This record gives sequence, C-alpha cells and structure tokens, in this order.
Amino acid sequence: MQWEFSPDQVASGEVVYSLEEFRKDYYEEIKANFPEFGAPDMDRMFRVAYDVCYCAATDREPGELVEHLRTKGISSDVEYLELIRSSNLDNIIMLKAIFAATVAAYLKQGLSSREALQKLDDYHRSAISDF
Repeated sequence: MQWEFSPDQVASGEVVYSLEEFRKDYYEEIKANFPEFGAPDMDRMFRVAYDVCYCAATDREPGELVEHLRTKGISSDVEYLELIRSSNLDNIIMLKAIFAATVAAYLKQGLSSREALQKLDDYHRSAISDF
C-alpha cells in the first residue's frame, strides 16, 4: 500500500493510523490486485495474507501459521507463506508501527509493559473479530 505518511510517523504518534484502518486499506489493496476473485475467495485470501503479516510483525514462525491454517481447513506450506511475506514487507513494517504506537499509548496511560502487551492482544482480537 501507499501512504501519505511513514511508519515512523505512526510509531511515534505523529500520525494516527489504526489497526482497523490498516485492515480496511489492506483488504481494498488485495481486492484491487485480485479482481477475479469472488467474495468468499477474497475473504480467505485476505485472512491468510493478513495472518502472514501479523505473524511477521510479531516475530512468529511461519510454521506456526501453517499449523493454524490447517486447523481452519486451509492447506498451505511455509514456502507459500514466505512468498506472501516477501511481497508485503512494507505492510509488515506499517503493522509493526501500529502495534508500537498502540503499546506506547498504553504505557503512557500507566500500564506496565506486560499489561500493555496484553491489552494490545485484546485490542487485536477485537479488531479482527469486528472486520
């Protein structure tokens, strides 16, 4: 995606760009890149691609995601996920910036690091369930 601001501006709080906004923009990007897909396939593609970005942004191993996808009935392998990851490096960097800004805001509210990370996890779960 192309933004009129940088990940550094988001991470520092200079620009507010929420996880919800990112996910909406990312869905639209995928939709524009794959106009031949219908809604169910588009949704599945978005979810897999977002999960790859999320795993990369949170330093999780692709193998973990392969196992998770299998529990959802989606067949994939690490090579495919790595291909998605390598084509989304800018999106991953922005997602990291969003997470950093969110944690920083929680820390400013007086939460401990552990509490801030837990609240980030709760926020993330809420954002992905609402999409």
